[in-house]
Amino acid sequence: MIKLFTHNDLDGLACVLLAKLAFGRESVDFESCRYEDINDKLKLYIEESHTTEFEHCYITDISVKDEIAALINETTNQTKEHITLIDHHISAIELNQYPWAHITIEDAEGVKCSGTSLFYEALKGLDVPFKERLDSPLVKSFVEKVRRYDTWDWQAFDDLEAKQLNDLFFILGKERFLDYWMTRLEEDSNDFYFDDTQKLLLEIRQNEIDGYIESRNEELVEKEIAGYKAGIVFANRFQSELGNQLALLHPEYDFIAMINVGGGVSCRTIKEDVNLAEIAALFGGGGHAKAAGLPVQDDIREMVINHIFHLDSK
Repeated sequence: MIKLFTHNDLDGLACVLLAKLAFGRESVDFESCRYEDINDKLKLYIEESHTTEFEHCYITDISVKDEIAALINETTNQTKEHITLIDHHISAIELNQYPWAHITIEDAEGVKCSGTSLFYEALKGLDVPFKERLDSPLVKSFVEKVRRYDTWDWQAFDDLEAKQLNDLFFILGKERFLDYWMTRLEEDSNDFYFDDTQKLLLEIRQNEIDGYIESRNEELVEKEIAGYKAGIVFANRFQSELGNQLALLHPEYDFIAMINVGGGVSCRTIKEDVNLAEIAALFGGGGHAKAAGLPVQDDIREMVINHIFHLDSK
């Protein structure tokens, strides 16, 4: 059995599909994680000696805090050899000091990496039970479209299907998306396509996105953050599309910050001289230079509730 801890977005969940393709459906136990809970989950995994239950543990498209990295490194050699972390976020680059961590932002040809593309290349280099499945034209196309969406290269390649793949992920939900694509990737050797029903759903989805962007654009608030001029809006949907479109509509802002009190804060920029990974790190977050995020802690949510309902005055 293989253990997999992975991010809960398209790039992270695509790694689940690759693991099941390579090792077999029933041979992978996975947990989808947020930055708010990955460290607790991994600490529990190590401290409760689950390392003895699984052949290997992979952590994909997400990184861990320094104290968890130190915990991994301070345990036995068996544990360190048991864990492999594969990520592409620049905020995690310092983890490369550990032999079990592999953080790669761009490949040798300067192509931006994603968690899925890195995990795919790693699996191709291993002696896995179903290695031949990884050579399917559909699998290769799927991996590249996930990479293009996650790195935002889909715009440069004018690859609308890559963006729509992420839309379909949210339309179907995690479980349906994984079930559908697991069957497709196992049985279909053709190239990538959407069927007619999916195309209709994607058209409806795009109409929703366009309307949401229009409504959020009317509620932008300007604030100075870390010496930068930021446009801030409360938003809990379509954050990648929203952030990039608002950045295009408002070049006067250095970046756009979208606050989802129930989730986290997503930031986007289109400016070359703004590094969001560095800005997010100031507030306990991380990510890429052009797309990053930071958590909303439980005490902040409690403060918001108390402030709205004046509970702290009692």
